[in-house]
Amino acid sequence: MVIGKFGIKINMKKLINYKIVLILTVCLMIFVSNGKLFAQEGNTKVGTTAANFLQLEIGARAIGLGGAYVALADDATGLFWNSAGIGLVENGNAVYQFGSRYADISHHYAGLVYSIGNDDKIGLMVNYVDIGDMEITTLTDPEGTGQSFSASDLAIGLSYARQLTDHVYVGVIFKYIQENIWMETASGFAIDMGAIYKIEESGISVGMNLANLGPDMSINDAPNLEFYKEKAENFPGSPTPKSALSTKTFPLPLVFNMGVAMNIIGRNTIILPSSAHELMIAISANDSFDAPFRSNVGLEYTWQNTLSLRSGYHIGYDTKDLSLGFGLNLKSFTSLDITLDYVWNNYGDLGAINVFTLGMNF
Repeated sequence: MVIGKFGIKINMKKLINYKIVLILTVCLMIFVSNGKLFAQEGNTKVGTTAANFLQLEIGARAIGLGGAYVALADDATGLFWNSAGIGLVENGNAVYQFGSRYADISHHYAGLVYSIGNDDKIGLMVNYVDIGDMEITTLTDPEGTGQSFSASDLAIGLSYARQLTDHVYVGVIFKYIQENIWMETASGFAIDMGAIYKIEESGISVGMNLANLGPDMSINDAPNLEFYKEKAENFPGSPTPKSALSTKTFPLPLVFNMGVAMNIIGRNTIILPSSAHELMIAISANDSFDAPFRSNVGLEYTWQNTLSLRSGYHIGYDTKDLSLGFGLNLKSFTSLDITLDYVWNNYGDLGAINVFTLGMNF
């Protein structure tokens, strides 16, 4: 604390914190207005990556905020959004997501975070997508052969996060990835790295995350890749050498995400302090290898730390746009610290999705 020229008390630590947040926010605005890190101008490379299920958003609260969650991730869904966020978990947290997506695709996610010290957290997540059974059709049997095949995707991640200072959190997650369709399997691995700068007393946080950094993937396990060539009719005594199909490799959906969140009303805010009401706004932008530059915005109102109402919008996405949701903190009604969140997200011609997330602190 120092005394200014006109006798005004100035908290230098807070002033420095606000300057840092301002600089990072300006960087975000520049990122939003100018962005493209990966894709070339006019060439979005849509449909050229493997493991696209890694871009399906996780968590009803996050989706309800329009995907503007990279600076807010503070539970086990942070294993998807920003692994640094699990450093904000006090002791432990577990979440489970359930609900169906468009075309009856089933999507399940489970995450667990556990404290291994005052400043260190570890996390484990399982992300599973089940496409379901589909009928096999051929040129000779366009109506179906009577057989079916299935497809599914799986990602298993192990994460570590650490609180470096009063305001800075960093994290990393290592993911094993597998895609299956019929009898073919593709597998690989990736790393996510993230950081959060949070000023708790002011309700301001800034986050950034680089996701899906890893080698290209290709089908590497399939019985139909190897075969024997048919003998030529003119040479019935010729050998039948063993042959193998060569599969192409595809990059992972690498994406950089950056965002900022601020409490406008609440216990921790510099604008309108309140003990009963909280109003928070969040914005973010992401630049993906395989998609156009996109941004997200979300608004959340919370009453008595019990009921939350949320609305968000995905800007620049092909299908999804408006999202609406709510959250209930059941700690006041039960002996357990449990939260239940729900979101409705419009996907245009694909219809809407309904996602529930159940969370528990322990």
